[in-house]
Amino acid sequence: MSAEGVSSPTSKDDVSKDDPHESDKKCADTAENQTESEGNDYNSNHSGRNQLSPPQQPTASATSNNSASTSTKNSTIADDTMPAPQSNPPIPNRSPAVGKRNLSPGAARAPTPVPPARTKKKKVTDLRCSEVRWFYRRSEDKWLHFNGRDSLILEAKYRSVFSIPIDDQMTVELLEHNMSVAHSVVVLDGLYKVNDDLTKVESIYWKADACEIRRGSWFNQDWQPLEPPIADAIEAHHLQCFRGQTIPEGTTVFSSKEASNKPQLTELQLDGMEIRWSSVIDVSLSFKRGAILRYIGWGKSQALRRGYQQEAEWDDAPAEVGHLVLVVHGIGQKGYENLIAENAQQLREAVVGAMERCFPEEKTRPLFLPVEWRSSLVLDDGVTDLVTLPKMSTMRNALNSTAMDLMFYHSPLYRTEIVGGVVKQLNRIYSLFIENNPNFTGPVSIFAHSLGSVISYDILLHWSPLVLYDKYVTQAMDLHMKECTDPSSLEVMKAFQQARDKLYEKIEGGINKMLRNKDEELQFNVKYLFAVGSPLAVFLVMRGATHADLLPTKMNIERIFNIFHPYDPVAYRLEPLFIPEYRHIRPVKLFSSSDLRARNPYEDIPLEVYKSYLKKLKNESKKKNKAADAKSGGDDEEEEDECDSDFDAKSGSQVGVPDGSSPRSLTPPPTSVDAASVEKPAKKGWFSFTSSAPKKNTTEKVATTSAEAPVELAKEAEMELPLPERLLGSGTRPPHRLDFQLQPALTDKSYWSVLKSHFSYWTNADLALFLANVLFAKPANSDQVNGFEAPEATS
Repeated sequence: MSAEGVSSPTSKDDVSKDDPHESDKKCADTAENQTESEGNDYNSNHSGRNQLSPPQQPTASATSNNSASTSTKNSTIADDTMPAPQSNPPIPNRSPAVGKRNLSPGAARAPTPVPPARTKKKKVTDLRCSEVRWFYRRSEDKWLHFNGRDSLILEAKYRSVFSIPIDDQMTVELLEHNMSVAHSVVVLDGLYKVNDDLTKVESIYWKADACEIRRGSWFNQDWQPLEPPIADAIEAHHLQCFRGQTIPEGTTVFSSKEASNKPQLTELQLDGMEIRWSSVIDVSLSFKRGAILRYIGWGKSQALRRGYQQEAEWDDAPAEVGHLVLVVHGIGQKGYENLIAENAQQLREAVVGAMERCFPEEKTRPLFLPVEWRSSLVLDDGVTDLVTLPKMSTMRNALNSTAMDLMFYHSPLYRTEIVGGVVKQLNRIYSLFIENNPNFTGPVSIFAHSLGSVISYDILLHWSPLVLYDKYVTQAMDLHMKECTDPSSLEVMKAFQQARDKLYEKIEGGINKMLRNKDEELQFNVKYLFAVGSPLAVFLVMRGATHADLLPTKMNIERIFNIFHPYDPVAYRLEPLFIPEYRHIRPVKLFSSSDLRARNPYEDIPLEVYKSYLKKLKNESKKKNKAADAKSGGDDEEEEDECDSDFDAKSGSQVGVPDGSSPRSLTPPPTSVDAASVEKPAKKGWFSFTSSAPKKNTTEKVATTSAEAPVELAKEAEMELPLPERLLGSGTRPPHRLDFQLQPALTDKSYWSVLKSHFSYWTNADLALFLANVLFAKPANSDQVNGFEAPEATS
C-alpha cells in the first residue's frame, strides 16, 4: 500500500516520498494528529492534509491519507492521562502535581487540595468479550440481542473454537462461576442449544425449532449487526490503522458545521460498498451506486459503530429456576406437534410477567416445559383413516385427529401405549432439564390440559383398568360360588380364591403394584397437578370411583387444582364427588389480576352458596311462612330482587345454572336442607342466610316438653352455623378446595365463546397470577390490603 503526498501551503519542504514499510505508521500518525488537535480549530490544523490515492484492488482494498509534516508532528506529546508541563511561576497553595511548592522558611503552609480523579481514556485495542454482543432472530424478523450472560458465554465459546485469546475479565468470570465452554452452550432461558458452527440455536425440549444467530462487532446506526465477513474485514482494517490510538468521547469529533465536509483518513473497499474513516470513531459505509441513484439519495452513507452500545454483564441473566412445571397437552395435537411448545411459551411469559409485576422480590422463577406425546405413538397406524367415509372429509378428519384420542384412551389395547408414551416423554424432558441444570433442587409440578390431565392423574396414582377387570372377575367368582351346586367344583373354586387372596397379601402394594408396568414409573416426584379444562370427574364417575379413590391416603402428589372456565364444555367439577351438596357451593373464584387480593393465598376464602339455591330456599320459606311474608310486604320484593341475580358482580356473567338441566347443573335437591331452617330473620337481605339464626317464639319454648329439649337444643346449635356448613353437614370433605373457576369476560356469552373457552387458559392473566401465587406464595402486606379499595364482593 502506498500513498502520494501533496505539499502543504505552510510547509512545502516537508513533503517527501513515503517508504512502503512506513505506510501503517503514517496512517497512525495521521489519526494521532487529528485526535490531539481535537480541542483546537480543526480546519486550521488539517489544512495541509494529503489526498487519498485511488483504490488499488477492485474487491477489497485499503488506502490511507498522510498528513503533511508540521511543527506539531515533531513536538513532544504529553501523556493523555497527565497535563503538559508548564513554565509559569509557582502558584501558592497549588498541588505538587500541578506546580512547585514554596518551601522557604517564611512561607505559610496551606492544605493541599486533592486533585480531581482522572478517567483514563480508552485506546483502540482488540474488542473485549463484553463489547461484542450476540443476536438471534426468527425467519426475517429484526435481530434481537441475547442477554448479557448468554452473549458472554457465546463469545467465549466462539473464541475457544477459533483460538482467539479471551480477555482477563472474561477469564475471571468463567473461573468464579465454574463455567466451561468446552461442551455445548445453552442459551435463551436454558431452552436452546448452540450448534457446532455457531450459526444457529436449536430447541432442546421440542422439535423443529431453530433460530439464526450472529456475532455483532460492528453495527449500523440502528444497532443491527453487520454480516460477519464484512464486520471482520472492517475490524481488521480498523486495528491496522488505529491500534493504540485514543478513542474520543462521544459519537463524533466533528461539529454540525463540519459534518458536511469531513476529511478522509482511510477507506476500505469491499464488493459493492465503501467504508470510510474520518476519525477513530467517525466511520461510514456507502454502497456503490450509479450517478442517478446517488443523486436521488439511494447511495447515502450510514454511520457505523464499533462495539455494542451497552456492554454485556454477567449479572444480566434471568433468575435461577426454582420450580419446574411440565406442560402436558390434551386432544387435538395430531399434526400440530409444536402447538404445545407455543402454548407453553405463552404460559411461561404470562406467569413470569405476573411475577415481575406482583412478586418482584422473588429470586427464582418457574420454568414451563412442553411435553408433546402424540407424535411418538403408533396406535392404529392409520387404519381409522381407511374406514373414514369420503363425504365431508374435512370435518371427519378433524374429528379423527381430536375425538379419536379419547376413544384410543378408553381402549384397553391402546391405553397402555398412550400411558407409556406420556411417561417416556415426561422422563425424557426431566432428564434433559437435569442434564442442563445439574444444581436444580426445586419441586416439579404438572400442568395438564384436557385429556392430558386424566392421563397425568392416572400416572400419578398408578391407576390401571386391569384393577376394574380384577374386581369384575372377583364378583363373577363369588356369584358362581353362590349358585354352584357341585361340591367338587365349589371346593376347587374356594381353593383358587384362597390362593389368590394369599398372593395379593404377600405382594407389597397389592394388585395395583402387580399390574403396574415398570415402563410407567416416573423418575421424579410431583408436587402439584394443575388439571385445566379437565374431564377427570366424568372419567372417575364412569369407573365407579368414590372420594376415597379420588384422593387416596397414599398419594404421590401433594395437591390437585381443578381449574376451569365456567363455559368450558369439557370441564367438570370434582368436589361433588365427596358430598353431593357441594354442587350448591360455588367453586373458588380466581380474583382478577388487577385485584390485590389475588396476591394472597386462597386458603382462607369462605364457602359461598349459589344465589339460585338461596332463592329456592327463600321461596320454600315463603310458602311455609305466608303470614310473616305478608307483614314484610314491599321489603320482600326488594329482597327478592337482590337474591334473584346469578350474575357475577365483576364480569356480569351468569354463574349459576337453571334448575333441572343436567347432572352437571347445580340444581338443588328438594330435600337437601329443610326449608323451615331458613326462616326470615330480623335482618333483611340474602346475606342473612349465611350467618343469622331465626328467633324462637317464647310460647314455643315454654310448650316444649323435657323429652324434646335436647333435640331442640341440637337444632338451635345447628342453626347457628353458616348455611354452607349446615348444607354440607358432617359428610366427608376434601382436605382442601379442589375446584377453581376463572372469571368470564363480558363478551363470553356466545356459542363461539363456549367453543374457544376450552383453549383460553394459555394467555389468561388471572390464571397466570394464580399459578405464580401457588408456586411462590408471598402474602401481600396487610397494610396495603387494608388500604386497598377492594372490589365489590362477588357471589
